[in-house]
Amino acid sequence: MSSLRVRLFALVAAITLLVWSGAATWTALSTRAEVQRVLDGRLVEAARMVAALDIPLRDEPRQVTPSAYTRQLSCQIWSLSGHLVGRSAGAPDAPLGGGGAGFAEREIGGQQWRVYTHIDAAKGLRVMVGDNLSVRRRLVTDMMIGLLAPALAGLVALGVLLWLGVRRGLRPLDTLARGIASRSPSALAPFDEGASPVEMRPVVQEMNGLLRRLDAARRAERDFVANAAHELQTPLAGLKTQAEVARRARDAGMRDHALEQITRSVDRTSRLVRQLLNLAREESRVEDHCPATTLVDDALAEVLDDYRGAAEAAGMKMVTGHGCSFIAVPMTADALRLAIGNLVENAILYASEGGEVRLECEEDERHTEIRVIDRGLGIAAEDRERLLRRFERGAGGHGAGSGLGLSIVEAAAHASGATLQLRNAEGGGLLAAIRFGPRS
Repeated sequence: MSSLRVRLFALVAAITLLVWSGAATWTALSTRAEVQRVLDGRLVEAARMVAALDIPLRDEPRQVTPSAYTRQLSCQIWSLSGHLVGRSAGAPDAPLGGGGAGFAEREIGGQQWRVYTHIDAAKGLRVMVGDNLSVRRRLVTDMMIGLLAPALAGLVALGVLLWLGVRRGLRPLDTLARGIASRSPSALAPFDEGASPVEMRPVVQEMNGLLRRLDAARRAERDFVANAAHELQTPLAGLKTQAEVARRARDAGMRDHALEQITRSVDRTSRLVRQLLNLAREESRVEDHCPATTLVDDALAEVLDDYRGAAEAAGMKMVTGHGCSFIAVPMTADALRLAIGNLVENAILYASEGGEVRLECEEDERHTEIRVIDRGLGIAAEDRERLLRRFERGAGGHGAGSGLGLSIVEAAAHASGATLQLRNAEGGGLLAAIRFGPRS
């Protein structure tokens, strides 16, 4: 059952029918018992009233002349000696009662009778007044039908009113759906929460939160595309210029120089494109609350192999400190290698020539840190937040950075529930740390 309207109506109707059935059953049983009590009381009153009359004893029984009116009571008057004194029209010839005073039920002529016998010893009379039980049951049935038929009609009317009420009560959902359907894809303004019922406000609030996130993502995408186009424009323009120089150069030395510049420009552009793809992939990852764990030692070994050549070319050495053995962090292996690799690459670009890039770990009950330390100029405190933005470059680098490395690291860390922290290292330089929360 996928319709909320039908489910709500079925629930309310089922509860209503259950309560109505209980009330109808109780009413029927109590009414039946009350009718039986009233009819029994009528038998008692009729017998006593007949006994109070002055009835002479005769040899021949007296019989009331029948009429067109169908009587519901039958009456017999017997002497205590067993002589029939009189009877009402329609009463059977056989005695209605068994002779004793009080109520009794007997079968006479294939019909069931309920009889009350009153004995007047002073007059020597035994008065029997009875109901044919078939007549009594028909009376009770007619009364039940008279009570339940209007109730059933009312139940049907109540069902119709419930259906209309449920439709009207769910109208705000239809209004919200029409509002969503009528919006253009570019309309990301939040919905008015005050215009919604209290029960729908959590839905509207979550939807507004989603719209805000979509708006932020769209702005970030526009900024990203604009910045990427701007950053790619410069090396592409340089490529074109150097290609023109190489094409027109008559001197072999000038041509070789232009081709070398083209090679460097292609390398920078390739690195920029690679980092743009890495950033897009990491930002698209959703934070995983149960991520796979990766041994830091394995990731560091691969990063050292990847960047040892670049470090040697820059006149630096890479050193692995103690503390990283057997440490596992909640991050995928690819993301961890990417994050550490970008920090190492930045350290090589901005560290002092002839220095070292140090990789170490620290773990306690509160957190786990993977640190990359260089001996360069460091970053001023006021510049750290700026350098976490895309395409922002630090001063003093001797390489061609793209300004995306720290953004990639931050995106990869955020997707794994970690943070990127930048602070000055003891003795100078920059300490970049990927910090994970308490161990579970």
